[in-house]
Amino acid sequence: MKSLKTFGLVCVGAAIVGCASADPSSDKAEVRTTSDAIKRSTTTGGRDQVVMIYAEVQLANGNIGTRTCTGSYFAPRVVVTAAHCLTDVFDNQLIVYFGDNFATDFSAEVIANGPFLTVPAVGQPSHFSQADSFEVHPQYDATQNYPDMGVVYLDRKPPFDPLPLFRSRLDNSWLNKTVTVTGWGADSAPTPTTGANGRIERTGTTKFLGSPTAADYHADDPNPGMLNATVRNNTFKLDGHAPNASPCFGDSGGPIIINQFGQDYIGGVGFWVGLSCEDYSIFSRLDPFLPFLDEAYKKGGQETLIPALDCVAPNPSGGYTAYFDYNNKNGVAITIPYGTKNQLALDTAGHRPTKFTPGGEHDFVFGVDFAANQTLTWKLSPDNSPTTTLNVTKTSLACSASKAPRVACGNACRAQEKSGCTNQLSYADCMDNCKGTDDFFVQNFPTCEDEYTTYNNCLGTVPPGVSNWICQDGFVPDADACFDQENTLINCLNGG
Repeated sequence: MKSLKTFGLVCVGAAIVGCASADPSSDKAEVRTTSDAIKRSTTTGGRDQVVMIYAEVQLANGNIGTRTCTGSYFAPRVVVTAAHCLTDVFDNQLIVYFGDNFATDFSAEVIANGPFLTVPAVGQPSHFSQADSFEVHPQYDATQNYPDMGVVYLDRKPPFDPLPLFRSRLDNSWLNKTVTVTGWGADSAPTPTTGANGRIERTGTTKFLGSPTAADYHADDPNPGMLNATVRNNTFKLDGHAPNASPCFGDSGGPIIINQFGQDYIGGVGFWVGLSCEDYSIFSRLDPFLPFLDEAYKKGGQETLIPALDCVAPNPSGGYTAYFDYNNKNGVAITIPYGTKNQLALDTAGHRPTKFTPGGEHDFVFGVDFAANQTLTWKLSPDNSPTTTLNVTKTSLACSASKAPRVACGNACRAQEKSGCTNQLSYADCMDNCKGTDDFFVQNFPTCEDEYTTYNNCLGTVPPGVSNWICQDGFVPDADACFDQENTLINCLNGG
């Protein structure tokens, strides 16, 4: 099934959303976020670990705009930023930049196909990382913008070490001490709620002022969390009066950097900036959210990856197919090449993955055929996880009736792979497409799921040979032999 969407870019006038621009070299404003950038900076540039977050976002009118924020690389493959930087991201289109000339490097390295962004593959030279995934603090409340804490999981390690978190509370002993602010936002504010000249890293110094008060609430550019005592207790204020540097629009999620005994630390995460980026700014403290950040550290590749057998089902060729899944508790993808750490001798078609995507449990990822007298063995040895050896025979766990739609997908994709059609979806993409379509039917047309299963089971019986198939470039093949089943499915979807 195909669907085409056209995405437009628009300018929206509002306190929270400014003019959206897809051109990273443009000096126009972009999607506004309620936090900071650097005015009165003392230097251009800053620590490598202070990175830019660039995202395609879904606007309220349905169009696509862009958003730039700042983040801090604090653990292998993990960046901490503000939660509000990670809301409304379109289709996971988020990249992280760690060079020193964004416009030039974006033009040279990023392929933008409409709102879809592609950066150089892992292992190739690049100033960018793609987000494998991202998440906000589980208690984040957008109406309070609290806890304004989120993390981005990267598809690669940048070419520098993480900067550690300061794990103690910044108490009153820090009052009026000098701290460093750094970020990729604006250096001026043409209006009280817009910035200019962003996407350049800048650094400056300012003073720590302790916790904010209710007087730091501003109705003209709302920061409602300042009316909540808990939010005030878990944030702190910096002095934005001249000659101090002050964060400005686009530095959302950026750090303050403090120094203890010669070691630099991340001391807080950008939360809110004053009108016109003046007077003061608010940062989230780290100490209340260390459990969330420590869990994020583990999910940068230290969490477990466990493979499992879904079930075994007879296939239309007279043998059996074993279907496998895995549970990747990380926020990052785990790569395990074929070889001693990823062995499955009977997988002659190469169906098993080498890249295990994040997001918890993935069901019916792949299937492998075997004969009634064979034992199928998959041995997987991920880094930071135990070795798992799965031995499967025809008497292993049988697929239940509830899994019939998934088995039907396996039958269809198995037959389509052998069809002889060229330039079609891979087996893995076919399975993802089929499972996604089945899930769509369950959610939107539950009375038509049986018809979809019947159609896929029919495709699974079509023999190899292009004369038996209708080949479709870039999609799964269809078959005249299953016209009646397909027509029944279409009639069901049309209410017939």
